Formats: sequence, structure tokens, C-alpha cells
Amino acid sequence: MAVVTALSAQSGPGSASLAESWASYFGLTNVQVWADTTSYMYWTFTSNLGGAYPSTIVVELDTMEIRFFGLASVSGATPWVNEILAEDHPCGE
Repeated sequence: MAVVTALSAQSGPGSASLAESWASYFGLTNVQVWADTTSYMYWTFTSNLGGAYPSTIVVELDTMEIRFFGLASVSGATPWVNEILAEDHPCGE
């Protein structure tokens, strides 16, 4: 499984340095932070949730299924992470 936090610059494109500063500021040491350089995540997903950040995404890597996408901290995604870990497959070991 992968847990990803997506962010977007308020104006202009995102960048690796923006993602690093976001990860550092929020203490995201066990999660990938992705700076959306095209606003794709915003216009495709986050705008449907009210447009706020951060957006946390839980991906089940065996199937590439998005199991959770919402406006939540990484800890807010715990029920979906635990659900994947409890399943009988390699990601649950």
C-alpha cells in the first residue's frame, strides 16, 4: 500500500522544494508528498472535496485501487490503512 499526500501551490506550479517543505512542516516522514505541477489533482479530485489541502490518498498497490481519498491528515486515513493490512494478501503481512 502507499499513502500519499498531495498539495498544490496557491499560485504557479508546485515543485520538489515545495513538497519537501510541506513534508518537513507537517512532520510527514513516512509518507510520499507530491507537488502537483499541473493542478491535475486539484481540478480532477480535490476541487470536488471543497478544494482544501492536504489531500491524503491511500492506494492498494496490488490492484492500484484508490481506497481512500479525502481531506485528512495521514492519521485520518488510518481506518483504510488498517483495512488493507487486515486483508489476506501480501500487503497485509
